Amino acid sequence: MFDINCSTSELISKGDVVTADGNTLEEVFSSIANSAKLLSDITSESLLQELLDREHVLSTAVGNGIAIPHPRRSIVKNTDESCIIVAYLKNPIEMQAPDFRKVSVMFILLSASSQFHIKCLSSLASVFRNERFKKGIQDKPGFKDLIGLVKACEENTGI
Repeated sequence: MFDINCSTSELISKGDVVTADGNTLEEVFSSIANSAKLLSDITSESLLQELLDREHVLSTAVGNGIAIPHPRRSIVKNTDESCIIVAYLKNPIEMQAPDFRKVSVMFILLSASSQFHIKCLSSLASVFRNERFKKGIQDKPGFKDLIGLVKACEENTGI
């Protein structure tokens, strides 16, 4: 079971890293939902709808080409099932980021509770501020290399 002080690298290790096709938000989310490893009780259709519903409320783009899409409600049953699906976009898309940059990578957070979700967002923010991460993510590292990059950034910031 995850500690309440969540680890971004652990969450990615429980999730997936995919490349997403599409020129619109719906196409990108559909590509992700259909290609990512999902828990047996989450369908690609439900994930797609949950992500679109949340994005219609407010953009999840955070700047530097990154977005953190997530459902408005918990769709995983317990904290052990929480994960992050990382998606590299073949075609960066406009998502109304605060720095006006197109989004090229998404960290889709699936969490079991709002308290855990907030802790995870805080951990993600710490990683995203790390200069090593900012440089390394541009190379679109694969699953193992991404986990290594994030672990190194977590160790550097004491997460």
